[in-house]
Amino acid sequence: MKKIAVLFLILFEFIQAKELKIIALDWTMAETMMMLNYQPLAVGDKRIYNVWVKEPVLPKDVKDVGLRVQPNIEYMINLKPDLIITSSLFSIDNYLLKNKIKIIDFYQNKKDVYSSINEGVLQIGIILNKKQEALNLIDDTRSFFENSKNKLRYTKPIAIVQFIDKKHLRIYTKHSLFGAVLEQLGLKNAYDKNINNAWGVDTISFLDLIKFPKETKFIVIKPTPFVLSEELRQNPFYQKMNIFQDYNELEPIWSAGSLMSMRRFAEDLLRVIE
Repeated sequence: MKKIAVLFLILFEFIQAKELKIIALDWTMAETMMMLNYQPLAVGDKRIYNVWVKEPVLPKDVKDVGLRVQPNIEYMINLKPDLIITSSLFSIDNYLLKNKIKIIDFYQNKKDVYSSINEGVLQIGIILNKKQEALNLIDDTRSFFENSKNKLRYTKPIAIVQFIDKKHLRIYTKHSLFGAVLEQLGLKNAYDKNINNAWGVDTISFLDLIKFPKETKFIVIKPTPFVLSEELRQNPFYQKMNIFQDYNELEPIWSAGSLMSMRRFAEDLLRVIE
């Protein structure tokens, strides 16, 4: 009996030590794996990952399984993954792969997005046998926010937006990644409407901008489908209403990302308000 127990322990340790071949269909999973120094076998929409997520950089030998919403199932099967991790937003229904799929929702707890992201990081850390590394990452990020918050003296309300076109904008609420960053830095989100969709995002008309306090700082997430400076200068609405006087454009950042995305946005934001 003792021999069987010893053999079981040896087998268990071997399984734990074996590096799993994991497809990260969702970018947030891929970002987290790379933060924990664990390279995914493949990701969805790899080319666009490099536009929005950017960091950590995916190695060239990471495969691309196609669209996150409609990946190449045959190719995924041929890759023979041990596991496929994704979110419920990008789940797949295939009987050959269903037993290998693990759903992890980083944005499940809409009341506390930051805690929910931390829980997702820890779940992936456990799957990768890197629980301590995940805990260290969570602690390091928390320390970054605490130290940054203690140094800040910024009091203006901040509206984080992205132009869909000249007449419509996405705006990020407290239930979004960007909103969670504002909260961790002790900054005021100028948009306090309670939106509980998957992204923590609302859509507003450009006419709604007159409702914001005059001192509002607008943070515009690129890409913008027109030259913003020209639109602000040429559109009589902006000139007459005297709004959007204080704004900065930031490079694309994945708004449903993991801790690296949070930190990247925080660092970019701090550079324009400090």
